[in-house]
Amino acid sequence: MKQETEGPIPIRERLSALNTKAYYLLVALSFLYVKQSGAAASSLKAALTLTAGVAVAPVQDWVESKRKLEWIRRGKVAFLWCALFFTLWWVWKVS
Repeated sequence: MKQETEGPIPIRERLSALNTKAYYLLVALSFLYVKQSGAAASSLKAALTLTAGVAVAPVQDWVESKRKLEWIRRGKVAFLWCALFFTLWWVWKVS
């Protein structure tokens, strides 16, 4: 039985999905950050900053070039990985 594969997802849809994921992470991190104070919140502050940069900036509305959008997508993914690192650091080391 031959399995059909779908073509690649268009870059604007991929960016929109990343923005949605980042937004949900931003909401979750903001609830955690409100409950923290002092040095314990510094890791969460870094995660919030990175996630906000990914979730808020509507770059797909400003850029038309597919190549530039691919670079922006890579940057957003890198920022989300860093935010995940800082969140996990907070979970395992700080809290």
